[in-house]
Amino acid sequence: MIDEATAQKQFAHLFNAAPSFAARSPGRINLIGEHIDYCGGLVMPMAIAQSTWGWYRFNGTSQIRIYSTRFETLSIFNPHNVIQSPKGTWEDYVQGILNLGTHRQAGCGFDLWVTSDLNAGGLSSSASFLGLLALVNHHALTGELIELSDISHRLTLALLCQQVENQFVGVPSGIMDPASVLMGGLMTLDCRTLKFHRLRAIPESHRLVIMDTGVPRTLAASGYAQRVAEVTAIETRIADKGLFNESPRSSGLATLPEDQVAQVLSWLASDPLKARARHIFTEQARVAQSALTVDNNDMPALGRLMNESHQSLSVDYEVSCPELDLITQLSLDSGLALGARMTGAGFGGCAISLVPVEHLEAHRVWVTNAYQQQTGKEPVLLATEVAEGAEIIPL
Repeated sequence: MIDEATAQKQFAHLFNAAPSFAARSPGRINLIGEHIDYCGGLVMPMAIAQSTWGWYRFNGTSQIRIYSTRFETLSIFNPHNVIQSPKGTWEDYVQGILNLGTHRQAGCGFDLWVTSDLNAGGLSSSASFLGLLALVNHHALTGELIELSDISHRLTLALLCQQVENQFVGVPSGIMDPASVLMGGLMTLDCRTLKFHRLRAIPESHRLVIMDTGVPRTLAASGYAQRVAEVTAIETRIADKGLFNESPRSSGLATLPEDQVAQVLSWLASDPLKARARHIFTEQARVAQSALTVDNNDMPALGRLMNESHQSLSVDYEVSCPELDLITQLSLDSGLALGARMTGAGFGGCAISLVPVEHLEAHRVWVTNAYQQQTGKEPVLLATEVAEGAEIIPL
């Protein structure tokens, strides 16, 4: 938990004034539908209680000063320096919001103190940070606080956050993460049209447990880019056959009609791209099935779909790693979980498990001990709940 009193005290010490506003931006897990967002398909993200937190005030200058507790660094930004190029550090996210969000007005600077309890890979800490920055920057420029109910405005900011990652930071990410962070809740989201459907929360009788393997996601960025390139290659082959009514990138592999799936897989023969396509097609079907299980409170069925998803991600899409495979299997071997799968881009980071509330502690102890015994690493297991979207709170 973030200690609000300590945060405000440190803000005052650093900036010689009290903060006027607090901001919270949740992380997210993808319940199912991994590596579907850049394929134009349907995903099922869930905003979680673990979040990025910030305290800020307007400083009456054009300067923007941000202190990050994660990096123990105070950085100062000139929003009018629009030719600032990326440096490969956390400051790129700030500069990207300022540049692409067209922060040009004089006297709209702010002081911001930021911390986070998103300490594991795969929980979308970058989108969480961007969502917070986008709301604060909009507030500084317009004086407006965007209500949670203002979906249109929040989706516009989500597109800005995606643009920052794609065009300034250099990560070919999809719309899912910033949309989940800014809109909150559990939902299905069509990544091509941005249509969404709010789902009922996971019932109080069950929890989703984040299982941090302790393995850094060192290959996540390069591996993600490689998978995007492979999907593009598949879409190009399909387009050459005349199956897409639109251009491949505007339509997306996940939107291919079900009656054409078998034909496409036969064209790909034994090419490694066939396995990639098979994951996209089967994972897309699992999202639709999972939405029904959630709305019907059928947690055993949801658990089975999670297991199928992880197997597909590990074997067909090859974005898992030995530790992710191990911790998901240990969760199931405990006999206390209904399902488990990796979440996020993969190559390390976190898995999630669906566990009845009465088994949470026994599951944590069993998986922790077994994982530590086999790897020498102590995992972190943390139950989480659905959270609302990013928000600003006047103090």
